Amino acid sequence: MREIAYKTVGGRTLYLRVLPPGDPGGGQAAVAVFFHGGGWVRGSWEQFVPQAELLNALGMVTVLVEYRLDGPVVAAADAVDAMNAVFELAADLGGDPARVVAVGGSAGGQLALATAVLELPGSVPEYRPAAVALLNPVTDTTGDFPKGFGRRHFEDDDQALMYSPVHHVSATTPPSILLHGTADTAVHHENSIRFADAVNAVGGQAEIVLYDGQKHGFFNAHKSREYFELTTQEIIGFLRRTVLQSS
Repeated sequence: MREIAYKTVGGRTLYLRVLPPGDPGGGQAAVAVFFHGGGWVRGSWEQFVPQAELLNALGMVTVLVEYRLDGPVVAAADAVDAMNAVFELAADLGGDPARVVAVGGSAGGQLALATAVLELPGSVPEYRPAAVALLNPVTDTTGDFPKGFGRRHFEDDDQALMYSPVHHVSATTPPSILLHGTADTAVHHENSIRFADAVNAVGGQAEIVLYDGQKHGFFNAHKSREYFELTTQEIIGFLRRTVLQSS
């Protein structure tokens, strides 16, 4: 695993942890960029190491993003900068900038979507992911459970709306898959349904898979090997229909 600094801010250097494709002579590989969860105030880039290793074994470049845990505004700024760095470094990493997918869980889902649909300082239209895979994601930051998640982190309603992915979908929103448990008491699964419906209503492509009785974070390998494998295979199937189809 390579450590690549992508940003220094406030005396702290932030890193991308990169697993390059196993066959460097195999041409440009699709790239998966992972954003961990934790409500923008906790968590670690290590959360998605098991998923990253499986996708890397398929021949993908996988990137685990470290970001500051100081709320969604700061975290989203880091997410945008990290995604920009991935695109700028893609060729050196053996990656195909036309086949980048953003993957995120919970608040990391909002960060993945920040790189895909939000217009934030530093956003570069050419550096949008080609697909997005989301696990019990935060898609609405204008309210709290069950309507959304995270309103308390913002200064006012206008700022909360600026960072709320469901309010910024368009026909250019990349193909997306959302995986969500119906017993989630942190981010209600209806939020994912509403996001998918909004994307499809404007001519985009969004798939949703619900897992009956599963709670928040059910997909993590340390919680349930069964659901880790089920959700990862679901994502792999989605990737084969999108960014892996030309590999």
